[in-house]
Amino acid sequence: MNYFDTSALIKLLIQEAGSQRAETLIIAEPSLATSKVAYAEVHAGLARKLREGALTPASHQTISDSFESDWRVYLRIELVDALLALTRELVMRHPLRGFDAIHLASALRLQQRTGEAVRFIASDERLLVAAQSEGLATVDVRS
Repeated sequence: MNYFDTSALIKLLIQEAGSQRAETLIIAEPSLATSKVAYAEVHAGLARKLREGALTPASHQTISDSFESDWRVYLRIELVDALLALTRELVMRHPLRGFDAIHLASALRLQQRTGEAVRFIASDERLLVAAQSEGLATVDVRS
């Protein structure tokens, strides 16, 4: 199972460095899991790109609509108390930002609950190092 953090999800929506690698991963393993926080993060990122002029209003709408459609088929990890407790532990062990810790905790919880190996896909080096340290296989989609 592939777990995509927000930085990797964006690469599926907008062509940038690493997009082809992210798309190849989806072709090889179509099931995709992510945290529910990714919904807000993706829309915030798309809105920022629109404000900065990197997206036209029409392309922003098309990409947003595509994400909404894709979102329905993703395995979405809920923010529950046990996951938040794990997040607290992770930020004590690793120098992570809050949402990054939620993504890592979500992937770890998914692996624990399914008993299936989870590949953690991201483009943030600090987050990837933490994921490896926690025993997850990782894929860096920065390039």
